[in-house]
Amino acid sequence: MAPPSTSTARRAMATPQRRQPARRAPLRVFEPEPRRSPRSKRSRSFHVWLSVAVVVASLLVVVIGDAMVAQGQVRMANTQMAIAAAQTNQKTMQVEVAGLSAAPRVVAEALADGSVAPASVQDLPYTSLSVPLPAPQTAPSATTAR
Repeated sequence: MAPPSTSTARRAMATPQRRQPARRAPLRVFEPEPRRSPRSKRSRSFHVWLSVAVVVASLLVVVIGDAMVAQGQVRMANTQMAIAAAQTNQKTMQVEVAGLSAAPRVVAEALADGSVAPASVQDLPYTSLSVPLPAPQTAPSATTAR
């Protein structure tokens, strides 16, 4: 047998031979297993308890604040009622004092105590406060020195 000719060898090299693709394993989703360590479980439960404690404490603070506001409102209402009662009492006493100091009553009391009504009444002249008064005479007069 004769060796193959160079032209046939070239043709064989020029045409690529088809290769069969390598068979791949089927794809699947990778899901790592969750880590279970006592430390992370303890840490997670601590965070849960801490969150619950913060929520409960904040609700307790809101309730206490609301109770304090309500107490303040009750005290304010009581104080307002006491002020209204004191103002009513003051008005009553002012009317009573005005009645006791009325001129006809004072004259009647004076007459009952034995005072005598004056024969004549002299009104004092009106003096403006914006005009200065003359200086009083302090030297003894000749008529009073006798």
